[in-house]
Amino acid sequence: MASSFGSRLEDSVKKTVTENPVVVYSKTWCSYSSEVKSLFKRLGVQPFVIELDELGPQGPQVQKVLERLTGQQTVPNVFIGGKHIGGCTDTVKLYRQGELEPLLSEAKAKSTES
Repeated sequence: MASSFGSRLEDSVKKTVTENPVVVYSKTWCSYSSEVKSLFKRLGVQPFVIELDELGPQGPQVQKVLERLTGQQTVPNVFIGGKHIGGCTDTVKLYRQGELEPLLSEAKAKSTES
């Protein structure tokens, strides 16, 4: 029973990261999560944010699923275009190397200025 619940949760995580150009699994009190969210904001990107600490008992379960899928147990856990990018350090590093924005364009994440 528990395993089918786990796989349902896993499916829902996979669906979320596939259907949204940018997904950030976050915690409201986490400064690294805030840093990533404001970086995306500066870049004109509206990430789909899931605050794990607001999910109640499901939060830790989602975090376990993320760890199983990505090998990363910390937040923020960032996905762009369905691909796992990593945490805050990874995201900022990509940005500094000029690799974040091409990824974002590829994922059609930027709201185009008309």
